[in-house]
Amino acid sequence: MILYRYFAKEVYGSLLALALLILVIAIAWRFNGYLAEAARGDITKEVLFPLIFFKLPGVLELVLPVSFFLALMLTYGRLHADSEMVVLSMSGFSSGQLMRMTLVLAGGVAIISGVLSLWLKPISESQVEALFTSQQTITEFATLAPGRFQALRSGNRVTYSENIIDGNVLQGVFMSEVASSDPTKAIITVAEQGRSVVDKSGNRFLVLEQGARHRGTPGQNDYQVIEFEEFGQLLPERKVAQAERRNSALTLSELLNNLQNRAYAAELHWRLAMIIIIPLIALMAIPLSKVNPREGRLNRLIPGLIVCLIYIMSLAAARSGLEKGTIPLALGLWWVHGIAIVFVCGLYRWNRFRH
Repeated sequence: MILYRYFAKEVYGSLLALALLILVIAIAWRFNGYLAEAARGDITKEVLFPLIFFKLPGVLELVLPVSFFLALMLTYGRLHADSEMVVLSMSGFSSGQLMRMTLVLAGGVAIISGVLSLWLKPISESQVEALFTSQQTITEFATLAPGRFQALRSGNRVTYSENIIDGNVLQGVFMSEVASSDPTKAIITVAEQGRSVVDKSGNRFLVLEQGARHRGTPGQNDYQVIEFEEFGQLLPERKVAQAERRNSALTLSELLNNLQNRAYAAELHWRLAMIIIIPLIALMAIPLSKVNPREGRLNRLIPGLIVCLIYIMSLAAARSGLEKGTIPLALGLWWVHGIAIVFVCGLYRWNRFRH
């Protein structure tokens, strides 16, 4: 029990540190993508942090296996490099006991991975879908950012505001749009300020004050200029058709009830794979981390990481093939796990042969 607590402390401590590091990098990369969407006006800034929060289970689904494998490699590599494994072996601690202890550690991680893949991820992905759906019906006004030219998704209008006060009052407004009656004519509107107003019917208008409206064909002298004290313009909602649910948002029962659907079957196999992969990479780490004290504890880390990534990428490629029909449903992703098992057995035979 003392030895188990020692191994658990070392492995889980390294796992936590590595998972946090990789998670921060992954979240920063994803946040940068969402920030770019907010800058383009595709989403509002209010949903940035909720999106990141609800994306955490999906990111952890991949971060956890890689972090656990690296934690085992680092911990066992250090024990070999410091000759602690030799001392344990001479004290009667066999390789079989090491495997059993490693599988117990892997069991705890596999339970967490199962909760993430089978339960938390579908729930969080459903929330992500709801957030994106709500963003499809927002008005242009809601996505405006001060000091930035912002185009509608249709490309018919570009809006600019020098400053936005309390999220409702625009200062220094510039709008350029294409006339609906004649696409060759441009309409340019400038105003000292503008504000958002909702009428009794729930329609939102942008009411501009103290400005001018220019209408004409670029390159010609047929412009009409209309000065105004107050001008109201409807801000249409960006209504789109209801998007089909993503497979990642489907519950386990929905997947089990539609196994004849290739996309659903591929999603179910992937979720199960994120659990099955944990004990297999744990068993891989034992022989792969075995180093000579003179070689250094990190000597096998990169080759081991490459093997782990090849395993995960093979699963991703097989999942894609399963969805497209190039891989029979009966095979699923089990054949990838089968190859991994053969590889693990080969590692142990090679390790025994060397010694």
